[in-house]
Amino acid sequence: MLMKRIAFLMAAATTATAPILTVHAQTMVMPSPNGRAPTEYYADMPQPDPGDFPANWSPRQNVIDSYRYEQLVRTNPAFRAARVRKECGPVTDPDLFQQCIATFDY
Repeated sequence: MLMKRIAFLMAAATTATAPILTVHAQTMVMPSPNGRAPTEYYADMPQPDPGDFPANWSPRQNVIDSYRYEQLVRTNPAFRAARVRKECGPVTDPDLFQQCIATFDY
């Protein structure tokens, strides 16, 4: 149990200290003259979230978020199942898959 918590906290700390920019395509639809179909324009620049910047990262908030996550995993079966699908779903090795699922057992 202690090893699971340590592993989780290390993973949370690694995730929090390595911000990842998420890419969201920005679409702008321009009206076209003469009743033709509208033209769509896409921006290819990444649109970061406010939490992606180290200046907005707080160790205290990270602990609070980690506690909320663990509470949801423990008490909400639907949330736990969704996290298992998201985190363990891509694992193809049967032994590693079972180990991944075991990390969600409380």
